[in-house]
Amino acid sequence: MKIRRLFAAGAILVLLWGMTPLVSANPYAVFVVHCEPKNADPASFLQLRDMVVKADQHQVKLTIDFTPQWAEMILEHPVFSDLVTNWHEAGHELGAHHHPYWVSKTRGTNWDGYTNTPQENLLGSDGENYLGDMDDYLALLNELPGTRTSGTLGLGEPPDAIDWPQDLLYSAAGHAFEDIVSRPQKVEYAGHVVWQMKHGLLSNGLPEQVENAYAAAVPGDIVAVVTHVSNYEDFPQAVENYFAFLGSQDPSGNTLVTVTEAMNLAVPEPSTIWLALLVGWMLIGRHRRQRRA
Repeated sequence: MKIRRLFAAGAILVLLWGMTPLVSANPYAVFVVHCEPKNADPASFLQLRDMVVKADQHQVKLTIDFTPQWAEMILEHPVFSDLVTNWHEAGHELGAHHHPYWVSKTRGTNWDGYTNTPQENLLGSDGENYLGDMDDYLALLNELPGTRTSGTLGLGEPPDAIDWPQDLLYSAAGHAFEDIVSRPQKVEYAGHVVWQMKHGLLSNGLPEQVENAYAAAVPGDIVAVVTHVSNYEDFPQAVENYFAFLGSQDPSGNTLVTVTEAMNLAVPEPSTIWLALLVGWMLIGRHRRQRRA
């Protein structure tokens, strides 16, 4: 009887192991780059190109979140478009970044011109800067190579929650140093339930603090930092040093992943969980019937 019990338990463990992605000894490391509307110019694109080159030297995959202004610039320049296609094919993620309307009013940032807020509800003469709704926003970004699956939408003000594009699978949010290490959590934007991870600004901690946060993270954690192209232009060595650190922690690059890759690995699959539980209960029930017999 004890042998049968051990066999059943072993079968469950084997099943669960086969259904669950292999977990590395390292946490997942994600590096996000925001491309701001006000910096959509050729000089900034060349800075981004240099950042991608440095990331490639250390097996770091970037998640490059473009605003619509960057997408338009890239699509208008065949050389830029070819480079972005190469980045996509090399495994870097081309994500979505949004500067919502109401956040721009409270924080003094540059609205990117897209919102699901009705035009008649925009303040003063802001309607003159309206470029489209969020369907138009995502359609433009999807003219870039691949399909957008994640984004940093910045929906910090309640009226902006309606801006979440329903076709995006994953969200990234946060700026604080404490946001660097996280696990996926479910959030809701105007009725859309979304899996969201956190990221913290690379510049919000000293290099040793960020490295210590990575060292303290456990397998399954997502260690994610975010920076802007303009930050790289001002402090390239800080970014390149962190690339080198990540490469030293995982020379294979297997855990140096994009937002979508990290979320695909870290978000539990409901069907997998329920199937494992069902099989487990079947094995337990069979064992009990055998004991009664």
